[in-house]
Amino acid sequence: MKHFLAILLLAFISFNCQQNAPDPVPLLPTVTTVAASSITANTALSGGNATVAAGPSISARGVCWGTATNPDINGNHTTNGSGAGIFASPITGLTANTTYYVRAYATNYVGTSYGNEITFTTTTSTTALPTVTTTAITAITMATAAGGGNVTADGGAAVTARGVCWSTTANPTIALSTKTTDGTGTGVFTSAITGLTAATIYHVRAYATNSVGTSYGGDSTFTTTTIANIPTLTTTPITDTGATTATSGGNITSDGGAAVTARGVCWSTTANPVATGNHTTNGTGTGIFTSVITGLTKNTTYHVRAYATNSFGTAYGNEIIFTTLEYDTYIGGCSPANDEPAIWKNGVPTILSSNRGIVYCIYVVNDDVYAGGIELAGGNWVAKTWKNGVVTTLSDGTDNAGVQSIYVSGSDVYAVGTDKNKAMIWKNGTGTVLPNGNYAKGVFVSGPDVYTCGDDQVAWNAPSYAVSWKNNVFTDLTNRSLLSNANAIAVSGPDVYIGGRENLIAKIWKNGVSTSLSDGTKFNMLTALYINGADVYAGGIESFTPGGNTIAKIWKNGIATNLTDGSLSATVNSIFMFGTDLYVCGMEYETVTIWKNGVPSASSVIVSHNYPNYAVYLR
Repeated sequence: MKHFLAILLLAFISFNCQQNAPDPVPLLPTVTTVAASSITANTALSGGNATVAAGPSISARGVCWGTATNPDINGNHTTNGSGAGIFASPITGLTANTTYYVRAYATNYVGTSYGNEITFTTTTSTTALPTVTTTAITAITMATAAGGGNVTADGGAAVTARGVCWSTTANPTIALSTKTTDGTGTGVFTSAITGLTAATIYHVRAYATNSVGTSYGGDSTFTTTTIANIPTLTTTPITDTGATTATSGGNITSDGGAAVTARGVCWSTTANPVATGNHTTNGTGTGIFTSVITGLTKNTTYHVRAYATNSFGTAYGNEIIFTTLEYDTYIGGCSPANDEPAIWKNGVPTILSSNRGIVYCIYVVNDDVYAGGIELAGGNWVAKTWKNGVVTTLSDGTDNAGVQSIYVSGSDVYAVGTDKNKAMIWKNGTGTVLPNGNYAKGVFVSGPDVYTCGDDQVAWNAPSYAVSWKNNVFTDLTNRSLLSNANAIAVSGPDVYIGGRENLIAKIWKNGVSTSLSDGTKFNMLTALYINGADVYAGGIESFTPGGNTIAKIWKNGIATNLTDGSLSATVNSIFMFGTDLYVCGMEYETVTIWKNGVPSASSVIVSHNYPNYAVYLR
């Protein structure tokens, strides 16, 4: 029986060997895995390239991933179409700071094959793509435009490149050559778009790149012009230059055939400023306009251009270069023409009243200018203060009165002077008589304490004596054996300094104890004080002969320096220190003079021939 079965099997094999050859065996697809990119805390991008040498087509493809090696389609995976070729696979739902394994896969009816395995690690949860917005396009011409962006967040990693990219199709990327590179980091940036074609629609996107990747702002479109029909204009020369301000403007002589919708000036510390940077907005239309430039830095060179914008773009006037002053100078006195109370800021006068009057003192806080003095009304001098030109009347005009010194502390304005032959202090316009005095000449506020100095003169033809007050409490500075005056006061910590004279000798009283600054052989008197740390600066005058010309001079810690030679009569009215530079302000004959570290520079202000300048304030 066994022999029969063997014979039957051999016959079967022999029969089949005589039939046709079978079809080729179907094969699995071949697939490779693309390296991961655009990795964030929760996402990444991979993909693959699937091919089929023989056999059925690919019905599914994608990538699978996991935190262990050899992930397969029974776990996390994407489905990215079918057929052979290259495909991209966004991977989502990942965990921050985690290592993942990825394999591409491809499936046909034979089965599923896998590509090579790659690994990557997601970023920390605080690291992501930057956030950037695209700035509106301006200054459009036939071949150029101005754009930019604002990187509002770096995503937790430093922004290493930023700029704009553009194309005639939507959503341009940095893969194009038509892009700018405009620095690094967050913040606003500007971009010059060049090499454009006339009458063409362009798409622009701002971009920002960090270690995670590149992100883009919104797609902004614009059309280049067909002809150069932007406005025509010129820039007005700079005037009223100060330490932090200046005045310019422009003249638009042609609107280019379209209404001017914005105009002003733009400025920067580099050449060719544009209207997307620092600028003013000064109305619309053609013609002359004026622009006040603010927020400048003292002693700095600026470039300024007027600009005008119409529907075709923004045009610029000629560039002007100027340098801000080291300081703003405020000078008080009376006008040469009619003896009116006036203040000059950097040489430009403001007349405070049409009546006769004098500004004796100035105090500047931020942009507020306070002044004190007198104004003639009804035959008597009336005590007045002004804030930014708005007057406050302090006396009733029934007798002569006046303000000699002013000090601003917070919201409180203190003024001191005289009214009805009594020493006075006014706080926010309300007056108080200071006891045992006729003239209050200086005031200084330190914390809660108000210090005042002045004179007591029992009759108009009697000697005067130097006195002081703390919170309106009287103190005699001398024993009243000699004529004396107290003209200036300054406070530094616990120490109170008062400057004046006793007979012919210039004096400083520190906490009531006097120090002589001159020997009494010539007439000397202090009129100004300034304390800087351990240094005490005093300013005043010296006269060689009674009634002769006075010399302007200063003392630093008691050491005297002459500022003038006596050929013209001179005075010192105030002292300021900026950094290491010492400024002394006063008069030489009829010209306001500022000495910087002992070197004079004359101001353009000529005050009244009847009265000298009385107040100088630097800021």
